[in-house]
Amino acid sequence: MRKTLALASTLLVLGMGTSSMAKDATVLIGGVPVKQLYVDEEGRLYLTPGEGREPVKIEVPAAKGTPVVSKDKKIKIGGKAYIHWDYDMQNKSEHNTFKITRNYLEVRGYFNDKDYFRTTLDVKQTDTVDKGSYVARLKYAYVYLHDVLPYTGVELGMAHRPWIDWEEHHGWLHRDIEETLIENKSGAGLINSADLGVNFKGKYGIASWEFGVFNGEGYHETENSDHFGKSLEGRLSLNLFKGFTLSGHTVHSFDHKAGNYDRHIYHVHAVYNNPYFLVAGQYIWDKDNRYNSSDIKQKGYSINGDLKLKPFTGYPVGVLARYDHWDTGKGGDDTRKHFVYGVFYKLNKHVKLSLAHDRVIAGTNSESSDSSSLMAVAEVKW
Repeated sequence: MRKTLALASTLLVLGMGTSSMAKDATVLIGGVPVKQLYVDEEGRLYLTPGEGREPVKIEVPAAKGTPVVSKDKKIKIGGKAYIHWDYDMQNKSEHNTFKITRNYLEVRGYFNDKDYFRTTLDVKQTDTVDKGSYVARLKYAYVYLHDVLPYTGVELGMAHRPWIDWEEHHGWLHRDIEETLIENKSGAGLINSADLGVNFKGKYGIASWEFGVFNGEGYHETENSDHFGKSLEGRLSLNLFKGFTLSGHTVHSFDHKAGNYDRHIYHVHAVYNNPYFLVAGQYIWDKDNRYNSSDIKQKGYSINGDLKLKPFTGYPVGVLARYDHWDTGKGGDDTRKHFVYGVFYKLNKHVKLSLAHDRVIAGTNSESSDSSSLMAVAEVKW
């Protein structure tokens, strides 16, 4: 009787009920695997043998129907941060500072294996809050549906724009150090990476594409345009042979940021990437059709490369270099020249360390200024 009571107690502890028995099994008690239990004359259970204790056979019921615990991932949480130490080499004060230039907190809620809603928060330091507090702002908030058109899904909400995220994953792999030419205010400074709207993205064979309609102001400005006041944007990329991709990108932003002009961007890009090196180049034309004054035409190019030393040294270390040249169309000394070069080391899949020099030489009529910074950067992904 007491043995029966002990066995029933064991099954009750394991939450097994009294259904049909399966084979002997290992169970976890307090996180510890246990293959044998012991019972005394009072029916009390023990993990170790002792005087007056008898062994009890552990059995679990056979599984029936649908398992209670599913392996499907419904929620995915991750993040990314860029942690800097920047030393100002331009000014005699020799100013240096620790700072965070990106801190993403990303949450995805999956409806199934492919469709989800994504929310991403970022931080920005601002002088208007507590003399320099970091404040959280919304970077992405969109629903992704994978099969709305043939081979094409859609992002709806605060979504990716077609170009910048693509370049950061294929051509310029060091966003932790500097932005891409088209976004960087020391370069073209034409658009940013996210905006409210709808973005269709797909892939088939050697081709991938994105096209969408957006407010045009970007993720950190309010919609304030008259008339149609939207931005039509698209990208087409062709992987012509292994490692080589040729891309075209265009933007047509009407009443751009309520500035009384329409912005038209035409953009070509090529990248070749193999285990030993990466090299990429691009050219951008921009025409701003102003309503009440003369049009402005801007143009420029960027060349960047990575030399990957792991095949030669056995260590995940590399050398990076980039040069941007941007003509602002103002006339006179109106160009911006931007140099970035340095080394990087991939500590593991979560952390990359970089040391780089960032140098801007700005013309007197370029609406920018010279700068020179030495950067030590840790990129952290989790």
